Amino acid sequence: MSTLSSRTGALIARGASVFFDRGPHATAPVSTRVSVGTLPCDVAFSPNGRAAYVPNFISKNVSVIDVATGLIVDRIALGEHPGAIAVSPDGARAFVTEPNEDRVAVINLADGTLRDPIAVGCFPNTVAFNNDGTLAYVTNSSDDTVSVIDVAAGRALSDTIAVGNEPRDVAFSPDGARAYVANFRAGTVSVVDVHAGTVSGTITLSSGFPGGIAVTPDGAVAYVSHGGGRVSVINTSDSAVETVIELGRSSSGMAISPDGSTVYATNPNDHSISVIDAATNRVGETIDVGTRPVAVQFSPDGTRAHVVDGGSDTVSVIRLDPALCSGSAPTGSHAPPSALRRFITAASLALAPPAASATPLPGRVERHGAHVRR
Repeated sequence: MSTLSSRTGALIARGASVFFDRGPHATAPVSTRVSVGTLPCDVAFSPNGRAAYVPNFISKNVSVIDVATGLIVDRIALGEHPGAIAVSPDGARAFVTEPNEDRVAVINLADGTLRDPIAVGCFPNTVAFNNDGTLAYVTNSSDDTVSVIDVAAGRALSDTIAVGNEPRDVAFSPDGARAYVANFRAGTVSVVDVHAGTVSGTITLSSGFPGGIAVTPDGAVAYVSHGGGRVSVINTSDSAVETVIELGRSSSGMAISPDGSTVYATNPNDHSISVIDAATNRVGETIDVGTRPVAVQFSPDGTRAHVVDGGSDTVSVIRLDPALCSGSAPTGSHAPPSALRRFITAASLALAPPAASATPLPGRVERHGAHVRR
């Protein structure tokens, strides 16, 4: 059984190699490009925004990026091929899917050590925490279910939630009451009542192969990417598809800025990011990044976006700085959405392991290629 992960963009088969179309390297108008491991799959920020975590499928590890400096300050060995990653709301741990092992790895982020892995369903694809971090949902793409993890207990509940054919991604509503599951083969989104632990509705999409999904900070809209290069816009109040946005030849990872004004969608076949204005649901610009971008996330403060370039083993960093826009710099803690623009420099940096003078994140050990247990 194999699956084309919405986040990895790679054909992953049990007991087989990973095949990746490494096309021509695109010019990346980004502030920084960071070299990570081989075949990076996903990215997640710490809640304070100081660290970004990138699982690398072939390298079997997680690269830790100091967001302020762009330096790799840690590599956490896993032992198995990782897929997607999610960081708990309290920043204490990270869950990393291990598709070939039908389990989720658990990392203590304070020291990088591993807890006992959590057994889930068949070929876990993605993972997400609910708003208070008490539960995590895992999409099991080979048995069409979602596993529910009791985070405090460190185990999955015995009952799984049956969803559509080949679930690829999951996102919670901001209040944690609902979860939305993109079902790739079914062409649907399952709406899960989290309290009941059952599917309360199914949204049929006009475009096929939904892979990535993201929900706006106010919970009003869900954006769903499609393998054919489209994004469906769903009104969550009535589960109606409001519009379908045309992007390009393909679409994969999705992310929404913390203020809800901007949606990023990765285009693996075009080596770019489509920037969608959430007010108009129109593509405002396209940003060239590295080869075959498969995942993207905004930092918690909205000043950066990290793009995982699966085909070039890099993370492209896009700087977003309202103070550098034309005209007067916005004042106060909240700049208007129109002031959120890309800050582009001529610098393009591909980093090897940092020199000894590089400053690691507080509370962590600098371990380039070695896994240290305390």
